[in-house]
Amino acid sequence: MGRNLLLCCLLAVGVWAVYGQTTQFDYIGYDDRLYVEENLHVRGGLNRENITWALTSRQESNWFPLTRLSHILDVELFGTRPGGHHATNALLHVFNVLALFAVLQSMTGATGRSAFVAALFAVHPLQVESVAWISERKTLLCTGFGLLTLGAYASWTRKGGVTRYLSSVGLFAFSLMSKPMFVTLPFVLLLLDYWPLERRGRSRTRLVLEKLPFFALAALSSVFTWAIQGAGGATLSGDALPFPLRLANAVYAYANYLGKTLWPDDLGLFYPHPFLPELGGVPLTTLQVAAAAALLLAISAVALASRRRYAVVGWFWFVGMLVPVIGIIQVGGQGMADRYAYQPLIGIFLAVTWGGAEAYATLRVRAPRVAALAVFLPVLVVATLLGAARAQTTHWRDSVALFEHGLSVQPRNPTIRYNLANELRDRGEHAAASAHYRIVLETTPADARVLNNLGNALRDMGRHEEAVEQYRGALAHRPDYALAHNNLGAALRALKRDQEALKHYREAVRLAPGYGLAHANLANTLRAQGDLPGAIAHYRRALAANPENQAFRNRLMATLAEQEANRSGERSEELPNDASSGS
Repeated sequence: MGRNLLLCCLLAVGVWAVYGQTTQFDYIGYDDRLYVEENLHVRGGLNRENITWALTSRQESNWFPLTRLSHILDVELFGTRPGGHHATNALLHVFNVLALFAVLQSMTGATGRSAFVAALFAVHPLQVESVAWISERKTLLCTGFGLLTLGAYASWTRKGGVTRYLSSVGLFAFSLMSKPMFVTLPFVLLLLDYWPLERRGRSRTRLVLEKLPFFALAALSSVFTWAIQGAGGATLSGDALPFPLRLANAVYAYANYLGKTLWPDDLGLFYPHPFLPELGGVPLTTLQVAAAAALLLAISAVALASRRRYAVVGWFWFVGMLVPVIGIIQVGGQGMADRYAYQPLIGIFLAVTWGGAEAYATLRVRAPRVAALAVFLPVLVVATLLGAARAQTTHWRDSVALFEHGLSVQPRNPTIRYNLANELRDRGEHAAASAHYRIVLETTPADARVLNNLGNALRDMGRHEEAVEQYRGALAHRPDYALAHNNLGAALRALKRDQEALKHYREAVRLAPGYGLAHANLANTLRAQGDLPGAIAHYRRALAANPENQAFRNRLMATLAEQEANRSGERSEELPNDASSGS
C-alpha cells in the first residue's frame, strides 16, 4: 500500500510539473472562445436553460453533453478566468494517469510495469494538446470514463455480479457522452480477455455475446455522430476527398503517429491533410504510402509471430483505437492530430513496457553489468519526456505563441497563419495581421474570409479605399457573404459614400435577418440621413438579435429621444462610427 501511494504521488507530481504552468495560461483562439470564453450558455452557469442546452446542443456538429456540463460547472466554480479551466484539465489528466495505473495493476498484478506505462502516458509530449487546450476537455473526460469502464469490467470478470456489469455499461455510456472516441472499446475488451485477463475458459461466442450491450452503445453512438456531422457539413464528401486518397493518408498517418511517439518533435496544432493542398497539405508519394504500409504489416506480423500476448494486445489496441479518427470517414481538414493519440498511445506504451521488462530479465542473466546500468533507463526516458512535454506546453500560453510555433513547424500552413493574423488584429497589430493575410491569399486567393478580414485590418489602419477593394473581392467570390456586405458598408460610410453603404447594409440584413450589427449600422446611416422612424425600426431589430447589447439599447433610446426632441425643436448628439466584424 505504501509503495502504491508513493508511486501515485510521483505520477501526480510529474503531471503537475508539466501542466501546472497552464493555470497561468490564456484561452486559445481556436475553439476555446466558441466552447467557453464567448459561449453565452456556458458563461451563464448552472441553470435549467443552460443544462438543457448542454444536453441537446449540436454546436459545431458535435454532441457531448457531459463535456458541455463540465465547462458550465467550471464557470460556476471559477468564473470565466481561464486558469481554473486549465487546472480542471490538468487534474483530469492526473485522474486518468492514476486510473490507468490502478486498472493495469489490477489486471496484471505488475506494479512497476503498470506505473511505467502510466508515467509514459502522463508526460509524453503528444499528450500536451489534449491537456493544455481547454477545448479538449472532451478527450480527457472520455478517457476517464473509458478507463473506469475497463476497471469495472475487469472487476466483473473476477467477481461477477449484475451491478458490476451494469456499472461498466453505464460508464461506457458516459464516456461516449463526453466524446465518441471510445467506440472501439468493445474490441478493446475482447483484447483484454485475451491478455491480461486471460479468460481462456470461455467460448469465443460467449465472450462476444456478453459484449453485445457495449457493441449496441458503440453502434448507436457511431450512427448518431455520423448523422450529426453529416448534417452539419463537417464530413468531407467523396468528391472532395476520394476514398483511395483517404485510405492512403490513413496508412501514412499510422506510421506518422508511431514516428512522433518515438521522436516527439515538430508537434503542431493543425496538420493539413496531404491531399488538400488548399489547406497547405503536401501530397504523399506512392513510395511514402508503400513504405508506411510495409511498416505496419511488418509490425503486425512480428507481434503475431512473437506469441507475446502483451505485444498483440498493445499493438492492436493502438491500431484499433485510431480507427474512428484515422480519416477513413474524413471530418475536418486535418490529416492527423496529436489529440487523437491520447488513448491509442496506451497500447504502444503497454507493449514497449512489457517487452522492455522481458528484455531486461534476459539481460540480467546474460550481461548483469549492462543490466545494472540499464536499470536507470526508465528514469532517464521519463525525465527526458517530461522535459520535452514541459517545453511543448509553454507554446500553449496564448494564441499568438501557439500559432507562431505552428508556423515555425509548418511555414506553408495557411490555416495557422490565418488564425495568427486574426489574433494579431485583435491585439491591435494591424500591419502585421495584414501582412499575414496577404501571405495566406497567395495560397488561397479566393478565400472570402481572408479577404474580408484583410479589409478589416486595412480599415482599422484608416486605409478605407484599400479595404473597399478587399471587401469587393470577397463578395466577388461569395456574393451572399453578409459580413462582407456589412463591412463594405462601413468602409463606404467612412468615405462619405452613404448611398452605396445603405445598399450593402440592406443586403446584409436581407441575407442575415438576425445580424444585429448590420441592423445597427443600417440604423446609423438612416439616422444620419434624417430617417428616424427607419433608424428606430432597425435599432429595435438589432436589439432583438442582441438583447444584452447596451450600445444598441443606448442608440435606440438616443434616437427615440431625438425624434421627440425634433418635435420640440431640440437637438441630440451624433452617434459613433459604424462597426465592422470579422469572419
